[in-house]
Amino acid sequence: MFEGQTAVITGGASGIGLGIGRTLGRLGATVVLADLDAGALDGRVSDLAAEGISAHGRVTDVTDVESLAALADFVEGELGGCDLLFNNAGVAVFGPFVSATVADWDFTMGVNFQGVVNGLRAFVPAMTGRGSGHIVNTASMSGLIGMENLSVYCASKFAVVGLSESLRRELAPHGIGVTVLCPMVVDTPISENSSRMRPVDLRNDVPAPDVTDNLVGGVVTVEEVADLVVGAIENNEPYVLTHAEQAPILHRRAARLAEAADRVSGR
Repeated sequence: MFEGQTAVITGGASGIGLGIGRTLGRLGATVVLADLDAGALDGRVSDLAAEGISAHGRVTDVTDVESLAALADFVEGELGGCDLLFNNAGVAVFGPFVSATVADWDFTMGVNFQGVVNGLRAFVPAMTGRGSGHIVNTASMSGLIGMENLSVYCASKFAVVGLSESLRRELAPHGIGVTVLCPMVVDTPISENSSRMRPVDLRNDVPAPDVTDNLVGGVVTVEEVADLVVGAIENNEPYVLTHAEQAPILHRRAARLAEAADRVSGR
């Protein structure tokens, strides 16, 4: 299925993005890793090429519309267009709502949500014109369940889930599938990268609280996540979850929503 296709992956120099890129590359796709970290990007492209994977690296800032437009121009002009789009770049900002700064909101929403929007705006028009393709937007379990000390992060990821669900309906008539990835704990350097790559003018030097009490289940590898994502694309599934522990949590949420609907219907 993936032989000869072109996959564009933001946040592709590490973590889930790199895992997806390596898996798809081994399945015959041409991989375009887009990332703000130029040094890491060069190394990862070289690593993939050493495996015989057709890989390209493009320094890209997902918060910059022109940067993503340049990425789309490269993919369209040099590689014949994007078949698989992964809006995966993300950052993690933790802390209680009352201590969140405007910079926290701007940084988190700018990357986690507006970065997805920018990626979609750059690539979807050409994909709809071709009448085929698949989009995977990376959200989080925090986009399905509100969690303590994660209000800013949860807001950004809930937005990605809602956008993805809407787009799935909207783009289906154009032959484009949409999947939203909602992982829990994955072995990635997201916290380290978020701090290291955060713009100076958007920094908040207040130490973040420990959020480990919010976490359940073990740590899964990026390779495991990539395999789940590949299967979801093959079957055009709307969601990808990564942990069995997510099931009872989501069942409880669904039950509370159903109870609220029952109260209204019983009035």
